[in-house]
Amino acid sequence: MEENTNDYILVVEDKDTKKLGIVSSVDAQGNIKTVEPLDANSKQFMKFSEKDSLFRNFMDNFSKQFKDPSHTGLYRMVADKVEASVKVLQDMLQKPEENEDTLKLMRVNLEEYAPKEQLGKVDENRIDWNELTSIGLSREQLQASDNLEKMLGWGKSDLVPIAVPFGDKTIYTEARLAFRENAEGDLTLAVHTIRKEPRLDFPFMGVQFSDEDKKQLRETGNLGRVAEVTPKNGEPFNAFISIDPQTNEIIALKADRIRIPMEIKGVELSPQQQADLAGGKAIVVEGMTSKKGTTFDATVQVNAEKRGIEFKFDNSPKFSQKQETRQEQRKGISSKLCGVELSEKQQQALNEGRTLYIKNMTDKAGQPFNAYVKFDPKENRPRFYRWNPDKKQEQGEAKVVAVAEGHKTQVAVNSEGKTNEATKNLKEPLKTGQTQPDENQKKEQQQKKRGRKM
Repeated sequence: MEENTNDYILVVEDKDTKKLGIVSSVDAQGNIKTVEPLDANSKQFMKFSEKDSLFRNFMDNFSKQFKDPSHTGLYRMVADKVEASVKVLQDMLQKPEENEDTLKLMRVNLEEYAPKEQLGKVDENRIDWNELTSIGLSREQLQASDNLEKMLGWGKSDLVPIAVPFGDKTIYTEARLAFRENAEGDLTLAVHTIRKEPRLDFPFMGVQFSDEDKKQLRETGNLGRVAEVTPKNGEPFNAFISIDPQTNEIIALKADRIRIPMEIKGVELSPQQQADLAGGKAIVVEGMTSKKGTTFDATVQVNAEKRGIEFKFDNSPKFSQKQETRQEQRKGISSKLCGVELSEKQQQALNEGRTLYIKNMTDKAGQPFNAYVKFDPKENRPRFYRWNPDKKQEQGEAKVVAVAEGHKTQVAVNSEGKTNEATKNLKEPLKTGQTQPDENQKKEQQQKKRGRKM
């Protein structure tokens, strides 16, 4: 799909002075600059495209300054032969009643772009906490990991472990979570699971990525242009497209949801820089001022996953490198599996493809369970089995048992027939979590010792 081209300008009418001017810029406070409607000034005209986020951004700032539409008129006009067209517009404005039908087609309705309230936070009363429970999580867990605050601000959590029921089995994986409204307006839990890699060879919401698109997405994480996407059962809209580096999911964000700033960190952007940002391109901004008062340069671009502007520095790794680093960090079994602490040898055995029989794990309902575990390197997650998946190939090999620290002595003595000084000469097995004999068992040991000496 071809990129949008700037194809119209905006004419401002001061209804008190009857003067017309062409918009050349607008700052963050909504103050606009205009130039005379002469063809010689065409390079200074601020140009817009249909469904362009730059226009939405302009209107957001414009409406701050011109809160009373009755004193100001704003008209769209094709950016061609402006001088002659403005003359025709001026003639029509002399007799507005006679030309109302034509003027209505050209006029921008300022009331439609009045400032709206901020989205605010998610109303917790609307949240169905059972949705979290169904995947093995709770409000307290999200709060303890500092993810609840992000989600209540309509953002995504970081990667969190989840347990998804699948028939009579449970799939353990990681995902990013967010609260979103569905088509009916109900608040639901959106689960963004990890993908092995972005699916760039397949159409995404009607967009077929070109080789250049794929290169941009792999190297920067952003498409580098605004594309028209078509959701299922929805109307097409212009969107920024990026890749979530944590999950490899392709993200689309409506272009009109992003406000393109007039200045960044103290540096005023030129109309061309604003237009480039609005079109999805990356721009270099020099001489910005940090919170500490130091100056810095950076590449700036809209990121759909972050839902805003991101900064990139020359010494920062490329998106593909950061993605590989995160995948490498996630690769392999973790040190804790469903509540059981694994030793380095047990982690190594799983990472090498061996099967372990692990006891005293805890499922999403808080109930203990035992299972054979084998790590799946392709899916980068453990798989759980009721029966040993390697039994046919390794009939003679004994299973390796991993148990929680508090149960090691109990399992070693009761299940494996092992003994130690603390548990010799006992008839009854140790109880759950017991590592030492109780008083009655100690008396039993002493009596047996005396019997052997006699």
